[in-house]
Amino acid sequence: MATDVDHIVLGAGLSGLLLTRALLTDADRHRAGARVLLVDPRPAQGRRLTYAYWSRRPTSLDRWAVGSWDVLRVVARDGQTADLALGDWRYSAIDWGRGRAELLDEVAADPRVRLVAEPADRLRDGPDSVSVRAGGRWISGRWLYDSRPPSLSALPRRRARCSSQSLVQVFRGLWITSDRGSIDASAATLLDFSADHGDDLAFTYVLPTSATSAMVMAVRMGLQPDEPDPAPAVRRLVAGEPWTAVAEESGATPLLMPPPPRRLGPRVLAIGQRGGRVRPSTGYAVRRILADTDAIRRSLIQHGHPFDLPADPRWQRPLDAIWLRALSHEGADLQAAFASLVTRAPIDTVLRFLDGDASTRDLATVIGSLPPRPFIRALLPLRMGDGVGRRRS
Repeated sequence: MATDVDHIVLGAGLSGLLLTRALLTDADRHRAGARVLLVDPRPAQGRRLTYAYWSRRPTSLDRWAVGSWDVLRVVARDGQTADLALGDWRYSAIDWGRGRAELLDEVAADPRVRLVAEPADRLRDGPDSVSVRAGGRWISGRWLYDSRPPSLSALPRRRARCSSQSLVQVFRGLWITSDRGSIDASAATLLDFSADHGDDLAFTYVLPTSATSAMVMAVRMGLQPDEPDPAPAVRRLVAGEPWTAVAEESGATPLLMPPPPRRLGPRVLAIGQRGGRVRPSTGYAVRRILADTDAIRRSLIQHGHPFDLPADPRWQRPLDAIWLRALSHEGADLQAAFASLVTRAPIDTVLRFLDGDASTRDLATVIGSLPPRPFIRALLPLRMGDGVGRRRS
């Protein structure tokens, strides 16, 4: 089978770049010097973008770490605080803006990589090869991995029945410094519900990197949530002392149920968010993408194709759908469920659940920790005229 390259990767985000690096190592042992086409129209702009995740062991992302913690903090709507010791887990944050720029430079400098800084506008998949049109020409390969995220513009904009599975997570964060050195850097705040009392589910999280610096991220989830403001949480963090914003992060993540299956054709595999590696009910992704990259690599080594991947747990998809539907109807009233999840169940059970690694026992523990009413209501048939994002009077 004559092809221009061995592998085509669409998208140079976290999943696309990690997979490209894996393909350049020993993932293609039967074809020395695997050739990779990496297609992404976005330049490496070096903008600040922080990813946080938990792990029990070092990862390949640790070289871009900006902080690591063994205690997580949860702040209830009334300001009450609970600190959760992580045991042998660590909660880490990386500067993915810098990481993406460096990793993109590394793979682009490899002579086996061909980088096309244009969008892929057409695909042709067949039994023997797959081709993509990018930069005005067709390029063929043996396998194609599609990590292009769904467009926010494609989401339903009306309050329709289907919108309970088409929500958006909007975030805005500030990296701040405070000269007084009063920031508590001993714990990372995972959920703080006390700073935003709007109708959408909203919280802030805090990544303190020293006594004088931290990142404070405000998040809202809903159908059309307003951009949140992290400033109130910053002011409380520094206890009213002077502070300076040195960098800002913002964006939006679709919370979508990905359409199964992941195999999109004879030679096309969906990865990243398109492949369901972002939990649609929470937005967590890093550990799932790391594990998926390893699984694709093993499949190529052992079977000569990338499709022998572990299936997601059977409970995950229906539970994510229920969670999204509850979120669409309950809005801010779902804060109690989030707080119960992380404070009433053992934290290692919660972390496995959020990453999709929960056992049957873990799942029973998680369900038992949640208030049942919002999720029972989410299971009831929708009445005609029901809207998304219930508003309290």
